[in-house]
Amino acid sequence: MVFEAKIIAHKEVADGTHEVTLNRPAAFAFQAGQYLQIALPKLAISDPKGRSRLFSIASSPKNQDYLQIVFRDSGSGFKNALINSPVGSSVRLEQAAGSFILPKQTTRPQVFVAGGVGIAPFMSYLQQKVGDVWGYPITLLYGNQNPESAAYLQELKQMQKEQKFLSVNDIYKRPTPDLFFKLAEKQKQAMWWVVGPPGMVATTINGLQLAGIKSDNIMTESFDGY
Repeated sequence: MVFEAKIIAHKEVADGTHEVTLNRPAAFAFQAGQYLQIALPKLAISDPKGRSRLFSIASSPKNQDYLQIVFRDSGSGFKNALINSPVGSSVRLEQAAGSFILPKQTTRPQVFVAGGVGIAPFMSYLQQKVGDVWGYPITLLYGNQNPESAAYLQELKQMQKEQKFLSVNDIYKRPTPDLFFKLAEKQKQAMWWVVGPPGMVATTINGLQLAGIKSDNIMTESFDGY
């Protein structure tokens, strides 16, 4: 199903990282962890990948008023056009899809590993949980080059203060299998969710498997530099 939506806000949420807010069409349904496809009517600069891209949804499914996406400004023709589309501009959305569905209910500890804008599906899930009673621990391992490049870091730190079951760990070092081996040693019973650039995802999986985490306890999604 295809929907028309309008851009209602732009925001720089970290160095080189842009957030776009769209009105949410009435029939647009999604679950935390899913993605949507955005198509622009035209591009000012040609882009070999065309006029559409996939983005994980960063806003909560509970929010009926708007949808949010977040991305690094890579300088591509598509991103240039999206960033410079004025408020009120129309875009086309395809119905949300994807199997990276974050749990609605569970009794197991959950570990979220986000690299850069891989934070998007986890923001969707955590915002959905605001106001709920949390019955299990969630650990967020959030990797970036530096604090200035970490989107939503202050919001996450505030959530941590308000939710005793949430632990936010920001990481500013190059990921290695040994790093995730040591982290996994402390979270043997957890379900692991990993989102980020392909290299980071592969490194994380390597470390987790070296620590004995079974493949069916690791869910992944890679962002390929759209």
